[in-house]
Amino acid sequence: MDLLDRYLAAVAALLPKAQRQDIIAELRDLLLSQMEEKEAELGRPLDRAEREDVLRAFGHPIAVAGRFGTPRSVIGPELYPFYMFAVKGLLILTAVVTAIPIVIAVITGHEDGAALAHFLSGFLTTAMMMIGAATVVGAAIERGWIQLGRTLDWKVADLPRLDRRGGKVGSRFEASFELAATLLFILWWTGAVEAPWSASVARNGLFLGATPIWSTLYLPILALALVQVASSLVRMIRPDWVRARAGLEIVGGLGGLALAATLWSAGRLVEVAAQGAAGTRSADVAALQLVLDQTFQIATAVAAAICVIKLIVDGWRLLRGGRTPEAAASRTA
Repeated sequence: MDLLDRYLAAVAALLPKAQRQDIIAELRDLLLSQMEEKEAELGRPLDRAEREDVLRAFGHPIAVAGRFGTPRSVIGPELYPFYMFAVKGLLILTAVVTAIPIVIAVITGHEDGAALAHFLSGFLTTAMMMIGAATVVGAAIERGWIQLGRTLDWKVADLPRLDRRGGKVGSRFEASFELAATLLFILWWTGAVEAPWSASVARNGLFLGATPIWSTLYLPILALALVQVASSLVRMIRPDWVRARAGLEIVGGLGGLALAATLWSAGRLVEVAAQGAAGTRSADVAALQLVLDQTFQIATAVAAAICVIKLIVDGWRLLRGGRTPEAAASRTA
């Protein structure tokens, strides 16, 4: 067996059986052509060392098998953007889910001072598992083990609406996410499901409970949530109804502003209690109560500012009537 046959045999051993013969035949013709060109250049047959130089310049058998065989990338270039989009979403979700119990523990006094370490430990562990799971699923899709079928169907109408400057007007995906979150809130608010942080118990026997203001605002908050559901449904089903959605958002914004004002006036939104609060226990109750009162006051002010911004934006949309730049141009033409 000469050098060429040994070289091709080494490459063939690394190729899939179904394509091996065709690829080796193509490689043989290509390498023989290069050797013949070299012989024509020198004006004589190549010796063993010169033939080996040609083969070495062509590449190592492992590299050649990778170039000419079936691609062995875990996630291919066509699937990679979707893979990265999914990974980013999973990382954001992991960060939120990991942070919620840490924040609750800090507020209620359960945390022992290592909040950052606990967050990083939980986030990194869960994030690696999520990335690994996404990679396994992506590799299975890449190799056809998981058939997507009709899930690959998409419509241009489902893409986000953009103006000429690239500003996003809305998308059905965001509306569906918004709708799901609001429905989950309604289920929790009405008592259909229990939130993970319900009945929080702080360290040293300190308990957190809602103040009476929340019972007074039960129906108004539920009504505002239903208005948000209606706005999300309009955004999903008829995204071109800009005025209708803007009107609903204005109603929600006014209601949210009134709600924020009521909560600000109430002052205390969560009551800290302890069994037999006396002595040092009273100091712990007072300290935690102060932190919670200040935190909720700041949150209420931020919520009021957001409502004002939303009212301005949605009021402008209502006045414009949802006219796109193209429609405005056609009217002036």
